[in-house]
Amino acid sequence: MDLIAEQAAEATQANCDSDYIAKALARAYKSVNLRIESFHSEAVSQRGENFCSVIYRIKVAYRKSENAPLEQGNYILKDLLPIVAEVGSNEKFMFEQILPAMAQLLDKTSLEERKLSADCLFAERAAAKEIYLLEDLGALGYTSLNRQKGLTLEEAQICVHKLAQFHAASMMLLHEQPQLVAQLSPSHYADGVSDPFAQVICLDGAAYAADVVAEMPGMAPIAEKMRAQLSGDYSERLRATVSAKNTAFPVIAHGDLWLNNIMINAEQKKAIIVDFQNCFIGSPAIDLQFFCYTSLQLDVLLHHREQLLQHYNESLCQTLTALNYPGSKPSYAQLLDEMERCLFYGYYGVVCELPICCVSKNAAEDFTVHTFIDAEAIRAKRQQLFANERVLQTLKATLGHFEQQGILNAL
Repeated sequence: MDLIAEQAAEATQANCDSDYIAKALARAYKSVNLRIESFHSEAVSQRGENFCSVIYRIKVAYRKSENAPLEQGNYILKDLLPIVAEVGSNEKFMFEQILPAMAQLLDKTSLEERKLSADCLFAERAAAKEIYLLEDLGALGYTSLNRQKGLTLEEAQICVHKLAQFHAASMMLLHEQPQLVAQLSPSHYADGVSDPFAQVICLDGAAYAADVVAEMPGMAPIAEKMRAQLSGDYSERLRATVSAKNTAFPVIAHGDLWLNNIMINAEQKKAIIVDFQNCFIGSPAIDLQFFCYTSLQLDVLLHHREQLLQHYNESLCQTLTALNYPGSKPSYAQLLDEMERCLFYGYYGVVCELPICCVSKNAAEDFTVHTFIDAEAIRAKRQQLFANERVLQTLKATLGHFEQQGILNAL
């Protein structure tokens, strides 16, 4: 049994038994006499699919009191791995404070479809422990998307519409409750690439990508520029990109908006955003650039990006109108300015994150968060990641654009 499986087994015993879920539901429903009549727990995490947590699907039948009617519940329990829980994140604050406040704002509108996230029934944080009990979006008809292939234009439009609602609600919340939103911790790149884990993801990832690019016909000069900026410019560009002070219209950025963190109800053409660990105040273009360069099929990225941005901007303005937002609505020209300013986040996404995001099932077999802290293991893994045809084709198709836009130039 590998390490992640051992942790999953331990977590199942400690956090996924009926007593624990009964305690969580009793607190959620304010029913001290709640009791569970039947209970089923199943680990549903796949190797390489979720590096930060183990996910369980919980099905229960319960009564809120001895003579109360029998009720059925479908839940997701998200149990962060200890190494991740120790670092901490904004997710508990998002679930307990920010997302409910945003939902209240949207519920006052006449928008037909306004659900942003799964409801959080219970959250617990302690030393090396962070657990969430959430409604099961699968029971509501939402499914995950295909990370190997990337999104079609129709799927991407559904996703950017939901992202626009999320950003618009956050703009309204920033206006009405700035002190609340100000409690969010800044981006983990607020000081550039400052911690060992970020160095492995960003600097080591870009260095490896440069080695791969150097072998592509005619791209050796680009690879040389990629390597040259790693000594300091890369970190400074990333820091400046995520700084809230540099954006024309701040929102709550999701910070990790790619297709694995969005679920779609294809029949109803609706989307829901998941995983809020990396949220911070920043530019909406951070999420848009990351989404485009990690999640779209290459044809959609190259030929329909403008269409998607227009759809996003229309949805953003429509939601702001529905919210009676008192400020000025961002114009499409302003959005394009932000996209240009945050283009480095797209470069970071395609070079450092895309190979991880579209990992093949074979390469995912032994890929866990612990791979990143083993220098030999991560280098061997990157050999597999950069052998992916989608990764290679995207690098070939996009790096010239980044160079032309000055992203690789010295500061």
